[in-house]
Amino acid sequence: MHRITLRLAPMSHRLRLGAVTVVALVCTTLLASPPGAATASLMTTEPTYTTVVTDPNDTDGPLDVSRVKHSIRVIDRQHARIAYTVATYSPYAARRLNARHRNFVIELNRDSNPGSERNVRVSYASGSLTADVISNATRETIGTVAVKRLNSRTIRINGPRDVIGARSYFWTSTFHARESGACGFGDGYPITCQDVVPERGWIRMDRPAWPTLP
Repeated sequence: MHRITLRLAPMSHRLRLGAVTVVALVCTTLLASPPGAATASLMTTEPTYTTVVTDPNDTDGPLDVSRVKHSIRVIDRQHARIAYTVATYSPYAARRLNARHRNFVIELNRDSNPGSERNVRVSYASGSLTADVISNATRETIGTVAVKRLNSRTIRINGPRDVIGARSYFWTSTFHARESGACGFGDGYPITCQDVVPERGWIRMDRPAWPTLP
């Protein structure tokens, strides 16, 4: 099994954009290739750019992230579809996720300035997973995008470049539960387990994922 692993130099999330990206141009679906590997063919006119980042088994709780991936499917010069995938080391029940205490969040840097302008929060509500697109300026939900549970450890979200496109991004997972020994309470104080991928810096995206801003 091939994996593309990024080793990132230390830097602040807010000070600089990510330093490392691995890009593969593929012209066929990744279903025909080994996980984490990129292949190319001349059989289609819609290129796909894919980056995979692995993360160590280093966080307590069931939301310790093992791998994140993004794919950029170019439709034409004005349009592209972006898919973000997050996988954990351990299985977990989707219904355990919620907006406040247990969720996944992608912070999206959409312009050339440091910091993120939007985030996508994956949680469980009203009997199903939801992926809310939230403005970091107003903290209001400005839309939703498609989200799918691929297996007991993996979730993928998908949407148009104008909504969830970015120049760079990073993932966080947050887990807190009263009954959890590691991520519950310690000496009467709440303990939240959080994993950040990458641990420092941002994951850079190829130009077809950059949104067109006014």
